[in-house]
Amino acid sequence: MSQSKEIIRFSITGILVVATDVSIYYLLIRFLPSAIAKGISFTCGGIAAYLLNKYWTFKQEEKSTSEIFRFVFANSLALGINIGSNEAILYIDKQAVFLALSIATATTAVFTFIVFKFWVFKLKG
Repeated sequence: MSQSKEIIRFSITGILVVATDVSIYYLLIRFLPSAIAKGISFTCGGIAAYLLNKYWTFKQEEKSTSEIFRFVFANSLALGINIGSNEAILYIDKQAVFLALSIATATTAVFTFIVFKFWVFKLKG
C-alpha cells in the first residue's frame, strides 16, 4: 500500500478514535467522576485505534502479543506527549486553548504514525 494511502487511512482512523473518546467521555461524565470517565473513554479510543490501525491502516493480519504490548507502550508515550505539548502551550498563553489542543493533536498524530508504522505494526520479513 502506498504511503499516502496509509496517511489518509491513519487520519480517518484518528478522527474516528477522537470521536469515540469524546463521545464516550461526554456520555459517562454525567454519571461518573471525570477522571474515571476519561480513563474509560481513552481506553475505548485506544481499543478502536488498535483495531482500525492494525487491520485497516497498516493491513496486519498476523496475531501478535508483543504487538499489543508495543501498542500500549506507544499509546502511553503518545498520551504523555499530548498532555505535555498541550500544557507547554497553555503555560505560555493560558488563553490559547484551541492552539494548544491543535498542536498537541498534530504532534501526537505525527509521533503515533511513525511509531505505529515502523515499530508497532511493522511488516515481518
